[in-house]
Amino acid sequence: MSLIGRTYKLQDTHSEVHATLIDYGATVTNLMCAGRDGTIEDVLLGCPTLTDYSRPHPHFNCIVGRYSNRITNAQFQLAGETYELEANVPPHTLQGGSTGFANRLWKGEQTGSSVRFRLVSHDGDGGFPGELSVEATYTLNNRTLRLEITATTTKPTPVSLTQHHYFNLSGRQGSAVDEHVVQLHASRYLPISDALTQLGQLSSVGNTPFDFRAPQRLGDRLFMDDSQLKLAGGFDHSFLMDEMATQETAVVVEPNSGRQLRVSSNQPCVQFYTGNSLRAAGKNNVIYQKHQGFCLETQQFPDSPNQPNYPDAILYPGESFVAVTEFELTVS
Repeated sequence: MSLIGRTYKLQDTHSEVHATLIDYGATVTNLMCAGRDGTIEDVLLGCPTLTDYSRPHPHFNCIVGRYSNRITNAQFQLAGETYELEANVPPHTLQGGSTGFANRLWKGEQTGSSVRFRLVSHDGDGGFPGELSVEATYTLNNRTLRLEITATTTKPTPVSLTQHHYFNLSGRQGSAVDEHVVQLHASRYLPISDALTQLGQLSSVGNTPFDFRAPQRLGDRLFMDDSQLKLAGGFDHSFLMDEMATQETAVVVEPNSGRQLRVSSNQPCVQFYTGNSLRAAGKNNVIYQKHQGFCLETQQFPDSPNQPNYPDAILYPGESFVAVTEFELTVS
């Protein structure tokens, strides 16, 4: 078997949307859709070749875990025991560490319009307790790509699994995302430290650059004089959704192409990231630069095991973790 495993293609006969996926990282390598003029283009950033997905890259379009985002000081306590994790962004853990789920060869199987990926993470993997059995299923239905991630464990363990898709709806690799118009259904966001870790606070978006309750041109917000934006070099923050059930989380429109992305999820937070540290070889011989892609990572509260003010994100034996996120691509 190759380094990336098998390749899968999803194409709905009733739409102009299709996706390509690989086993490595349970990654979506391409997501093609038409713009207003009918031109079909790729709206995901990614690696130059399929083999490059098995080499270091900025988590292009893969599943991340066991716990997405940052865990402060690469440790947490559970039931009186301290668990030490890999500090892959010293002194903290990011996206489950360097051997997290993004860097694993999943076992995929395609059935019609769905691809189901399976992975078993052993007890102690990356420092986390319990054997975790994970399934991530992508289904393409008309113009909607649906991702359902489920997990079960043999011991209590923190779990937050998400996708890390880098979007640029213009379809032009290497172009800035300034013209994208963003709406997030969130009245509160989670401010960060200078190390991009959690402060354990919830802040109102009112009268700040973080207020996307009404649609906002991204370029008008990215460069505002705000201490939180300066810490991250843009947006790299979690937003708390106003409703906790499956719902519309975000709407993004690229006015020149007319492409529109609607994201719905049952997860409480979405990490909005604007590629602030992006510099990587990409598709079409492009070297990506900062602010040329954006991510909407639906997830549990980041660093919840270390933040008493945040809801519990511990999965127990006999329970199931279920995260559902839908990406609908239309034309406005």
